[in-house]
Amino acid sequence: MLKVAYIDHTARWSGGEVALYNILTHIGEHIDPLVILAEEGDLADRLRQKSIDVRIVPMDETVRNRNRNAVNLGAPAAAFKMLSYGKRLAPLLKQENVQCVHTNSLKSAIYGAVAAKAARIPLVWHIRDHIGPPYLKPMVAKVIRLMSRFLPNGVIANSKSTLRALELPAHKKTLVVYSAFAKTIGSVDETEPAGKDSSEFNVVLVGRLAHWKGQHILLEAARSFKEETRVKFWLAGDALFGEQDYKRQLEDMIARYELKNVNLLGHVDDIQGLMRRCDLLIHTSVTPEPFGQVIVEGMAAGLPVIASNEGGPTETVVHDETGLLIQPGDPVKLAGAVRWMLEHPAERKLMGQKGMARVKEHFVIENTVKDIVRYYKGLLAGV
Repeated sequence: MLKVAYIDHTARWSGGEVALYNILTHIGEHIDPLVILAEEGDLADRLRQKSIDVRIVPMDETVRNRNRNAVNLGAPAAAFKMLSYGKRLAPLLKQENVQCVHTNSLKSAIYGAVAAKAARIPLVWHIRDHIGPPYLKPMVAKVIRLMSRFLPNGVIANSKSTLRALELPAHKKTLVVYSAFAKTIGSVDETEPAGKDSSEFNVVLVGRLAHWKGQHILLEAARSFKEETRVKFWLAGDALFGEQDYKRQLEDMIARYELKNVNLLGHVDDIQGLMRRCDLLIHTSVTPEPFGQVIVEGMAAGLPVIASNEGGPTETVVHDETGLLIQPGDPVKLAGAVRWMLEHPAERKLMGQKGMARVKEHFVIENTVKDIVRYYKGLLAGV
């Protein structure tokens, strides 16, 4: 059984960490995982509950929470601390007889490379971010692309779109593996959930509150439905990683536009339970979404989806079949798509059914785990 160290700089329950949790809780038959995190948090707690070996090696908070685009006078000191942190991990990797290092975030990719090289262990970068503007400054993206050519032995990407943005040479050992769904796939129509009012049309957007996620676009679109009391917009998710100013901006917009049809729900543990009370999932990223895991969750719950027609969503949503793909950043088009869904219940239901079938065929965790294990074995055989 292969011993693989999974490294992440955060233990917050966010998209990349949820995807890592799903992998780790299904890969134990093939892999002996060691998880090394830079802080305590939900991810660590949930993994321990599954009897997965978790080690916390604390990182300086100023480095751990440093903005990915921060290129300023503090950058050299932060880089030095990150490199020193990576060297601290190398003895642990050797002590635990780790055979491969798998990093789960951009920060951990950097210090994980230091640790893996110092321990002389093969390194895999799992890239879950769009390496390019506007998500990253051009200079930052260029540096990461350059490092991705030389530092990791292999690169896993969460979508074809993410892999293309890296601009890797053809000889690089790569794998595209989607952040798969790991729960029961079932339609919202199979049972009438408690609290679901059939007279209401509930639209949900799930994701952390961040400008690039586009919640402000939803609020602009919601203005078109102010007089239609049956249409409700729910935003599930909270501000993370220093994005409190954006949350306040959304709250100001709701008050200024008197959007009584919009609710900021904050963090929601039971996303599937929430989706069972909804009729439509929307995804409003204004920057190309690397994958969009919540889209797959919505499709698995039998919800039709409206999403931006850039990045990962173009690989999950089939336009006019499992949902609608629209131009990002356009509240008028978003409002029009929501209205179409509202006025076409039969088509909407069929889209939900086709979405569930698509998840079963392409986005289940068992396939993801098989692909990753096969990739590890092939990579290590060639090192």
